[in-house]
Amino acid sequence: MAGVAPGKTFTPGLDFSGQSYVDWAKKRDDDVDQAHAIIKKKLPLLGQLNGVLSLTFGDRKPVFLDARTNEAKLVEEFDGEPTTTLHMKPEYINQFYQGLLEPRYGLFKDAFFHPASMPKGNIPLAIKFADLLTPNPPVAPKKVVPGAFPRLPQPTEDLEQVKKDITEFGYALFKNGLTPEQNAILKKAVQEQAAGENKAGVGQEDGGGSNQRIWTLINKGEEFIDFLNHPLIDALVPWFLGEHALIHSYSANITRPGGNAMQLHTDQVAIQPPIRDIAFGLNILWFLEDFNEQNGGTRVFPASHLGAVAPEDIFSIEGTIAAEGTAGTALITDSRLWHATGPNHAKTGERPAILMFFMRSFIRQQENNFLSLRKDVEAKLSDRVKRLLGFYTTGALGGLEGEVREGIYVSRKDDCVGTLRAEHTPRS
Repeated sequence: MAGVAPGKTFTPGLDFSGQSYVDWAKKRDDDVDQAHAIIKKKLPLLGQLNGVLSLTFGDRKPVFLDARTNEAKLVEEFDGEPTTTLHMKPEYINQFYQGLLEPRYGLFKDAFFHPASMPKGNIPLAIKFADLLTPNPPVAPKKVVPGAFPRLPQPTEDLEQVKKDITEFGYALFKNGLTPEQNAILKKAVQEQAAGENKAGVGQEDGGGSNQRIWTLINKGEEFIDFLNHPLIDALVPWFLGEHALIHSYSANITRPGGNAMQLHTDQVAIQPPIRDIAFGLNILWFLEDFNEQNGGTRVFPASHLGAVAPEDIFSIEGTIAAEGTAGTALITDSRLWHATGPNHAKTGERPAILMFFMRSFIRQQENNFLSLRKDVEAKLSDRVKRLLGFYTTGALGGLEGEVREGIYVSRKDDCVGTLRAEHTPRS
């Protein structure tokens, strides 16, 4: 694997640490040279940026894209303060150019582990720079302003209308999916689990300290096992994702007063190269409290799931609309839809929700259930839930010790066949 050192050698004669088919130092230099060449090739387009970008690739000295006029230039020196500063891997420039990496993902994904790689200054300018390098720069989503849409999805109990709304707008609202009693049971379970995790010192912040995420719900109470029997799953997931779709992640989120807006994103952002002409996932977000604009209801760009569409600034929710509904409503979203948790301006209370995120059967799951599922919980699971979690063979996927016939339930074995050696006699 590129960039990962070989592991310890166990077998004399099979040490490959002295062999290499790639001159990594030369490759780094070549990647930087190629990045410069791509930028120079795109200079006629980059003149529309109206700013100066400082570009640092690896440990190289920064170069400067001076695009203050229509005649953009790439120069080695700039006397002044750049509009935007980027520190990134040079190969990302080539991947943008080839359409292999979505700019918003490429620009920000490394910053989670390496804060120094976070773009600084005018962030929309950084995004526009990367967009202009791609073969098909996206257009901004249509903003929700008076007259922009003849209609928008409204909460409904009509499943056919839900399907139409998902198809046309990328989201829908299914109301009364939970009875008041069911809603109360799940809300109590979520809030008590959140309190318990905080008390145990394992609570996880999600949004500047005001919001809390509860991951891997399957482990955290029989209520959450039972919830996977909800008939809305059967009504929508196979229709949208085909047979054998899997739970990609199963979590809860509690938004509290003062919670900040999340950055705009799609739920298939990690699928690269970016593919927009097919949806890989469907998210069902259950309102356990009324959702509205005041308490941070999920913000959406309607119809932003179709075509080469992406927001110019992922840190601004201007032009979005809050998906509003009463407790017991489900917000269903196409994984290509641009959306974000909204800012919570409420003075009191909290807004809990449960998220069931499904993906097509061949997509690697966000939650690795084979490692995180508790053994005592696995013993309780029905075949239905095991299938949703991936403990079921489909075609040639998900097998155990080579057994991949469709329709077999699997579980971790502690006695898989290991090293067995015998004297080898060639066949005559």
